[in-house]
Amino acid sequence: MAVSPSGRDAALAASGAFPPSERMVLGAETPMPLDCGVALGPFTIAYRTYGRLNAERSNAVLICHALTGDQYVADTHPVTGRPGWWSNLVGSGRIVDTDKYFVICSNVIGGCMGSAGPATVDPATGRPFGLDFPVITIADMVRAQKLLVDALGIDQLFAVIGGSMGGMQVLQWAAAYPEKVFAAVPIATAARHSAQNIAFHEVGRQAVLADPDWHGGAYHDHGTVPRRGLAVARMAAHITYLSEPALHRKFGRNLQDRKAVSFGFDADFQVESYLRHQGITFVERFDANSYLYITRAMDYFDLAAEHGGGSLAAAFKGTPVRFCVVSFTSDWLFPTAESRAVVHALNSVAANVSFVEVATDKGHDAFLLEEPEFHRVLAGFLDGCAEKRGLTSRRQPLPADHPDRLAAMTAERWRPQDGRVDFKLIAGMVEPGSRVFDVGCGDGALLDILVHERGVDGRGLELDQDGVHRAVKAGLPVVQGDADTDLAEYPSDAFDYVILSQTLQAMRNPREALAQLVRIGRRAIVSFPNFGHWRVRAALTLRGRMPVTSRLSYTWYETPNIHFCTIDDFEALCAEMGIVVERRVVLGPRGRQIASGRFDNLLGEQGVFLLRRPG
Repeated sequence: MAVSPSGRDAALAASGAFPPSERMVLGAETPMPLDCGVALGPFTIAYRTYGRLNAERSNAVLICHALTGDQYVADTHPVTGRPGWWSNLVGSGRIVDTDKYFVICSNVIGGCMGSAGPATVDPATGRPFGLDFPVITIADMVRAQKLLVDALGIDQLFAVIGGSMGGMQVLQWAAAYPEKVFAAVPIATAARHSAQNIAFHEVGRQAVLADPDWHGGAYHDHGTVPRRGLAVARMAAHITYLSEPALHRKFGRNLQDRKAVSFGFDADFQVESYLRHQGITFVERFDANSYLYITRAMDYFDLAAEHGGGSLAAAFKGTPVRFCVVSFTSDWLFPTAESRAVVHALNSVAANVSFVEVATDKGHDAFLLEEPEFHRVLAGFLDGCAEKRGLTSRRQPLPADHPDRLAAMTAERWRPQDGRVDFKLIAGMVEPGSRVFDVGCGDGALLDILVHERGVDGRGLELDQDGVHRAVKAGLPVVQGDADTDLAEYPSDAFDYVILSQTLQAMRNPREALAQLVRIGRRAIVSFPNFGHWRVRAALTLRGRMPVTSRLSYTWYETPNIHFCTIDDFEALCAEMGIVVERRVVLGPRGRQIASGRFDNLLGEQGVFLLRRPG
């Protein structure tokens, strides 16, 4: 149970205005159980808040910090004097806008910036706990955060956002308290710590333990600090936060304040000097025992084991949370494969998830740096969620049951879709308010129409990175993935409609793709260019050349089309597979429908089919 704010805290909570810095004592009445088997309480959580809680208490954003971070996410750090560690992202008018959101960031338990940890004084002895402080886990950190959020009177967080260890906390929030989280943004993280990362942490811990000033963790009693060991631990860890291209670009083999090597062991190279500086400055602001505790918490993290009985998908089953998972191409500490494992698990339970891999050479630390593409994606996702949450309203579409809804789509709205005359027809086949999955969705143009004009619960899958980025920036839930392999992840009957628009001919196995479409959705809508059109036939017959037309604009050596399907071919395949054709529309020039008959396979430029599996 959370301890309710008392006195001034209660008054501030009631008004919606919180102080910029605060500490709260929790677990006094009921100590908080820890994974190690003991209970912690009373204990202190140090936190910062920014902005103002709205009357509905629906605009709270929890920021979770990484391994060596703290609660000073957006204001000057009291020890270093440097700006907040995410001040480029959080603040007035920024992406996490404190004029719009009420932002909370707490120091994790086990930390050393005011929250309970090994540096905290044990009231029984009057000395710091040291190694007598209980070992904590990521789940324990999140339990403490939940007590804080409850004590602040917030029933549901609008969003939980964090990178690296902060991303682990985000995943833990979503798995342990899904009803408390509207949106989750795990960045550059994983659902469990890898053997490689555990190994790096062990090297760092051993450097601390080997320092003679550590004194078995009781260095406070001896008036010492294991500076050398902690500095070496930081240096080793910092290398993993960067990429080789970034190190080369910044330092190369440049010498440090000299024209020739010294033939000694001073810092001859700039990169050596940089790492030594990182180690020295880290010691000034971080506690050595906290480093041991927090790295061990990351090592123990395994979301599937804790919540899914070994299955990561089971950990997210039935989740109502909206996810935006982000990875970076040059991050070798938490590579994209780790994020994809989370996305695959979310796909398998038909969760609402967006996934973007950002191309950068900045390594793991890219999420902390100026990375415009990441920032645009995050802004788009948060804006889309804010619209769903009712915090903002970018559009006011007609009600889902309004008879003139499709008619109200203006020519301006359709004009950007160059040549995509099938979009309006597809939209007309989709029932308002249904669940729709757009496979090969491109930049989300059709999905955007369906979401905002038909009121659907829409999801997308797209291989092209630029298309995914544009879709997510537009607030659309789109996963960056390969339809040829990823459709098998989705459960049966997860959607009312699965759409494959102008993509069938580019699939490696169209037959398998069709089988997956009618398995995943109650109905499937497939549109494709008709290679049986008379212009195609004429080009081959008269010119002996592969056709290049307005509908088939690629030359033979650059085309993504690998299966040249005609309308008759498609119907024959559906019949062979036992797929029921509920509606068949053949479109000619300028999207004009062609009456069904003997010549529609000759005159039609594209086909649009509404399908379902038999029974």
